[in-house]
Amino acid sequence: MEDLIKIYGGIQNLKKNLYAFYEKVCEEKKVKHYFFGINIDHAIQDVINFRSFVMRKPEHLYGSSPQQTAPASIKVRITVFEDVLNLLQVQLQSGLKVNWRDAPRFAYHIMEIIEESRCKSMDSVRMTLEPEFVTMHDVNSKLTKLRIRTKLLENGDLMVFQGLGLAYPFSIHLSEAEKVIKLIGKGYAKQGTKDAELLKVLEYAKSKFPFYKFNLKDDAQGQFIETSHTSDYSAAGIPIRLLITLSQNFSQRFEEVMALDKDQHLINLLRDK
Repeated sequence: MEDLIKIYGGIQNLKKNLYAFYEKVCEEKKVKHYFFGINIDHAIQDVINFRSFVMRKPEHLYGSSPQQTAPASIKVRITVFEDVLNLLQVQLQSGLKVNWRDAPRFAYHIMEIIEESRCKSMDSVRMTLEPEFVTMHDVNSKLTKLRIRTKLLENGDLMVFQGLGLAYPFSIHLSEAEKVIKLIGKGYAKQGTKDAELLKVLEYAKSKFPFYKFNLKDDAQGQFIETSHTSDYSAAGIPIRLLITLSQNFSQRFEEVMALDKDQHLINLLRDK
């Protein structure tokens, strides 16, 4: 989403148009209850603060609406949610002058974060880790309480395993100094794999997912293809629900990358057990 904010006038311009979107929703009798009980100033600030906790998807996935994550007591009918999403797209195109090709992606990610704001309004237990006090122990504790399988590694990173919407294992790296959390997917080459064979998989991944960054690296375990996603939590901490949704998207995308390895040159943690 960061790229779209830069293209279309920056944060202040986005804020102005989100207020206009809110007013349009409140003017519509059939959908105005979507924002009942929500502090719009806080919701818009969440969009700004948590924008790096959403991850780009392949374009065809933006044809559907994002998942409603708010609790049942404030969930709205699917038709209402879709109407709100449509109003947002219209505002982005008319007010922010967003190209019609970019509007579905922009609106999708904004709504993901607004849903987090709606959830926060109903929380009885705080679901955001404060930026000044975040540790890997805190992250691990929150994930395990939600029944996500993890393992602390010797280097201080956290391994997250398949299950509960997580399609492929990956690791989490936390930098308390820089206040960033990074999701890292690695696909190691099998012993004896030629460089040309590994590069073929790498180039296929780049062509299939041109909006992701892939690198070819090596360590004590061998060569591997790596991709990552970094989220900045310095402004308002780590929103656990968004982190989980981000993790699910990240693991699904990396599982798709591993599936491109038709000749099985990479060690697949799900297949090669």
